[in-house]
Formats: sequence, C-alpha cells, structure tokens
Amino acid sequence: MSPRKKPPRRSGLDIWFQENFLRIERILYILVAIGIILATLEVIYDGFHALLRAFAYKDFALGVLKVIDRFLIALMFLEILYTVQIVFGEEYHLQCVEPFIMVAIIALVRRLLILAFEISHGEVTPERVKLYMLEMALVGALILALVGATIMLRKMRREERRHAS
Repeated sequence: MSPRKKPPRRSGLDIWFQENFLRIERILYILVAIGIILATLEVIYDGFHALLRAFAYKDFALGVLKVIDRFLIALMFLEILYTVQIVFGEEYHLQCVEPFIMVAIIALVRRLLILAFEISHGEVTPERVKLYMLEMALVGALILALVGATIMLRKMRREERRHAS
C-alpha cells in the first residue's frame, strides 16, 4: 500500500490572489457581456435599417443578403452572450460547449450564403468556380459534423439525466 499524499497546503497569499483573480474574471465577463449586448443591439438596428433599404438596391438579392448577414451576426452575438451567461451559472461542464457549436454553425451558414452570392453575382472563372465548390463542400461537411456533435451532446445529456434519476 502506498501512503496517501496530503494535498499541498496553500498560503494565505495564494488564496488572496485566487479570490481576487476570480473577482477580476467576473468583472471582465460582465464588461464583455455589456459589450456584446451593445454590439447586438447595433447589429439588429443595422439589420432593420438594411431591411428597409433592401428594396432600394438595383439588385434585390444583394439587399436581402445584407439583411440576412446582419441578422446572422446578431444571432452569433446572442449565442456568445448565452455562453457568457452559462459561465455565471452553476451547470458548467458540457453545456458550455453547445453555444460555441451553435455560433460556429451560424458562422458557417453565413459563409455558405456569401459564397453562393459571390458565385451567382460575381465575375467567376472556371478555376474560381472549382475553388468555390470545394469550399462549399468543406463548409457543408463542417456544418454536418457540428450538427452531429450537437446531437451527440444532447443525447449524452439525456443519458446523464436518466442515470441521475
């Protein structure tokens, strides 16, 4: 039998630093949350402004793409804000991963929309079309992988709840 090791004794200075770092971390999270809220409000306002101007564009698709772009960015900000909210909550382990996955999915869908717009409205050479299609395939595969990861996380969470009760 091996003798049990006692956990290292922490000095008062260590504890003081840890407590103050945690306070500073909380303050920084609050500042980040406020910044995200303000940025989200600005992007939503800009999205509604773009929506009103969408009909004034010569190319209506460009106007619609600008509106979709603004609202997808707002959704990304909201998902990041949700992640900051989870940090303040007590349930922290696997739940914190899902909002990041959602932000990634939204960003990838946004990239797909922009790629599709560039292909249909830009000056495109056959070589460039090949590169666009390759990027679209990679982005599509990433979206499917992240959706699969989300499904697996939710399934794991259901299993944990079932075993806990």
